[in-house]
Amino acid sequence: MSLPYETEDVQLVRKSVREFAESEVAPYAERIDRENTVPEELLRRVAEMGYFAMRVPEEYGGPGLSLLEAVVTVEELARVSSAIGIMATVSGSMVAYPIVRYASKELKEEYLGRLAKGAIGAFALTEPCCGTDAAALTTRAVKDGDEYVISGQKMFITNGVYADFFLVAARTGKPEERHRGITLFLVDRKPCVKVSKLEMMGYRGSGTSLVYFDDCRVPEDHIVGEPGRGFKEVMMALNEGRITTAATGLGVMQAAFEEAFKYARERESMGVPIIEHQMVLSMISHMKTLLEASRLLIYTAAWKADQGHPDYILYSSMAKYFTARYGTDLVRLAMQVLGGIGYSKESPVERYYRDIKMIEIGDGTNEVQKLVITRYLLGKIRPD
Repeated sequence: MSLPYETEDVQLVRKSVREFAESEVAPYAERIDRENTVPEELLRRVAEMGYFAMRVPEEYGGPGLSLLEAVVTVEELARVSSAIGIMATVSGSMVAYPIVRYASKELKEEYLGRLAKGAIGAFALTEPCCGTDAAALTTRAVKDGDEYVISGQKMFITNGVYADFFLVAARTGKPEERHRGITLFLVDRKPCVKVSKLEMMGYRGSGTSLVYFDDCRVPEDHIVGEPGRGFKEVMMALNEGRITTAATGLGVMQAAFEEAFKYARERESMGVPIIEHQMVLSMISHMKTLLEASRLLIYTAAWKADQGHPDYILYSSMAKYFTARYGTDLVRLAMQVLGGIGYSKESPVERYYRDIKMIEIGDGTNEVQKLVITRYLLGKIRPD
């Protein structure tokens, strides 16, 4: 009996994405990191492959991937370029998911159709004032006739530089209402949207930006879901997004392990390959165990979500936490195996070491994941 991720469909997705990533993304990977940007010609190719629209259903022109297939897609992209992997995660999962689940028929036809044709979406939630405490966000949406006027600043917005539109969480209620006064809007890129690219340590090239909405007028019918219910919609999007974000970490882990294993077999010391030395052997075996444990948690979380199991929320946070916590250990060990060359920019492991740290912070820190796990076990968190 094969495991869910060993099915023919999933393996065909993996084969296709790996071939694309190695032939068309890999030649740009070092340049993307160095220049903190993705060349236009590569953006077009990634969009043409449908990777920025992974979870868009076929009826709207998208690939209609299951979450497990999307996880494998992201993993294979991030194995070559974490930037491309996280961009696909945000546009193809975290932006697409709320539109599929909560938007009106008209918004689905327009925005899912645009994603399917190559548009890029950005998920505008985090603010300078309040990262973890999303219920305290200060971006305002004030009703004016049949429009809303949106003003405020968002921080660390992946895809911000490249986005054709933004899924924006804004306050439509009073500050003291906290999560009960938040609404989701679809906002097109236009002059009132000011974007300033940030210089980040890792996942460079992913368009991570500060985004300022300067009195942006948005039609009332651009609300996704129900007014005042946006916080719940955001949380549900994060439950899925944490699985695909963890998959980017898995791709980085896989790449780091492959580099360390190859080096340990080729590098000789005292007349033998260093993998034959007990200390290096111990590091390699530990790395492989962490890699496969992370993979099993992530795939299980994705499979549970696809099957509609309510405890996928629990597995989402466990997968994100475990991959973040032990992914950093794995890449650190990979650098230790390579020694000085791993610490230099001559090796991609130096880039992997910078990249993997983001998984401990983005889409909910390790500490937040522990909180979600415990609150779920206590019965305080349940899917809607």
